[in-house]
Amino acid sequence: MPSYNLYMGCSVPANYPNYEASMIRVAEVLGMELVYMEDVACCGSPNLRAMDYFGWLVVNARTLAIGEKNGYDIVTPCNGCFGSLKDVLHHLKHDPEDLALVNKELAKMDLELKGSIKVRHFVEALYTDVGIEEIKKKITKPLDGVGIAIHYGCHLLRPADVTEFTPSILDELVEVTGATVIEYPLWKQCCGATVLPINEPLAIRLARDKLKSMTEYGAVFATVVCPACGNQLDLQQLGLRDSYNEDYNLPILLYPQILALAMGMSEEEVGLELNRVSADSILDHLSE
Repeated sequence: MPSYNLYMGCSVPANYPNYEASMIRVAEVLGMELVYMEDVACCGSPNLRAMDYFGWLVVNARTLAIGEKNGYDIVTPCNGCFGSLKDVLHHLKHDPEDLALVNKELAKMDLELKGSIKVRHFVEALYTDVGIEEIKKKITKPLDGVGIAIHYGCHLLRPADVTEFTPSILDELVEVTGATVIEYPLWKQCCGATVLPINEPLAIRLARDKLKSMTEYGAVFATVVCPACGNQLDLQQLGLRDSYNEDYNLPILLYPQILALAMGMSEEEVGLELNRVSADSILDHLSE
């Protein structure tokens, strides 16, 4: 059974118990031991990075050092946390001067970052450590080929040399549930979540562009692996009714919810009732 440091971040436990619950249940079925990290702080993405770059380095290096001390690689369900931890680890492994300065701060907490740890998104660990064939064995109620569009999110894909995430991973993980991945032109475009606090009209337009592209190319559902992206694409559908007089009614599902349902778990177990745009219709596509 592979074991991991589970770094939850702030947004998932605060706002998305359905993400956490479905992820934990999937991990249990697949034999993944997720050990909640204790005494860790927010990753600070993106605000702390913009206001205090060195502070952002230290905060994330501390989390990485705690992970190293625990002896497991870090897994997170949040794109923002994934991006911050990967970025800081990459930077400090390539900048010995900054690493020395950061470790000077960590020494005050009896910690040291050596750079031996790996950081992965939960879906990446699913793919690399469990594998598609093993996941396939646990699928008991496959989806009937229904079209699902994937929104990867910026921090999962960029910068590519830092995140080292291959988009085809998530394609295969969706397809193993029996669904069909819908390709659409704006698959790399930002959803607008981080723009929302400073320019709400632009954030709403970015979300509209994504939703419009998805639905025009045949998506019946969309899936995300980022709480901020999920909130943006789910919640802004309500705002679009006021801003553009448009109603997309496109259910936004967190990937572990889709996988858990295909594994035969109930809608209550995956927290389907917590999706703002009702996703109950996905139950009609599950095969016996």
